[in-house]
Amino acid sequence: MSCCEVALSSEHLPGPAADEAPLTAVGERVEVRPPSTADIESYAAAVTLSERRLADFAMPNPHNLPVVLDHQSPTYRTFMVHALDPEASHGLVGRINVANVVEGAFRSATVGYDSYDPYAGRGLFVEGLRLTLDLVFADQPHGMGLHRVEANIQPANHRSAGLVRSLGFVHEGFSRDFLHLPGIDGRRDWRDHDRFTLLSTDWPAVPYRPHGHRRIACVVNGSGSTAFGAYGGTSLASALAAELGIPLYTASIVESPATLFELLRVSPVGGVVECRLGGPELRMGLARAGFEPSGVPVLEGATDVSRREVVRHALAVRAAHA
Repeated sequence: MSCCEVALSSEHLPGPAADEAPLTAVGERVEVRPPSTADIESYAAAVTLSERRLADFAMPNPHNLPVVLDHQSPTYRTFMVHALDPEASHGLVGRINVANVVEGAFRSATVGYDSYDPYAGRGLFVEGLRLTLDLVFADQPHGMGLHRVEANIQPANHRSAGLVRSLGFVHEGFSRDFLHLPGIDGRRDWRDHDRFTLLSTDWPAVPYRPHGHRRIACVVNGSGSTAFGAYGGTSLASALAAELGIPLYTASIVESPATLFELLRVSPVGGVVECRLGGPELRMGLARAGFEPSGVPVLEGATDVSRREVVRHALAVRAAHA
């Protein structure tokens, strides 16, 4: 299991003891602490043992811990997860990097990690990551005092995505050609990544909690068109739905106004409604769909709309729901 950060290649737990060292934590089966030269041998053994598995999504190097040690700073912190019972092996469960730390008004960072054999898949690493998040969100000097952390994961790395979702991270977006890394095709290339985030105000978070997408809507006056594809030659409603990335509900397919607005109501992201309604009937439909009618833009239908106009309307719709 591996997750990438852009850097080098509470209620559920008791508070820290007064004499506990900063940036350290102990759980039921693991302890988390910053790296030291004493970890070099076990790190080399752990990465070597896990190298083939990690190479699907990362560039494991059994001998780069000295470089990691040299780069430790307030903007780049590493946490080593150690098994309390090493079970006659190297004892290193995983490594977690908190990188690109920006304080001030941002107080944010990226988090990346590797889990190591023979402990991977047994729940030890998730305990270590949970303890690390406690430290990331804890006030200084014991913790890092951050507000937000972001994990960037290749879409094919579903095990890593499942791990962060189990800790309450939510999917916030998608980044094209985000990092130059290996993939499951065996080649090193620019890789798309899904972006998962967690806030200090969420922590401790409910596992697998809903993503909480912002719902947006607009109405386009018109009889409807089933044309899809490039903006040229298609209706404003379908072009706008494509630009916003939300569904199109059009009277050309669904004739019943009540059904149109019911579809809008059950959509987790909202939608573009294309119909010929006005006055009380339109306001009632939007209200039943969960929207404040006065806040939903109503546009006049058109065809052969330029890309510039589509984007202008889409930005105005987003702004109306800000």
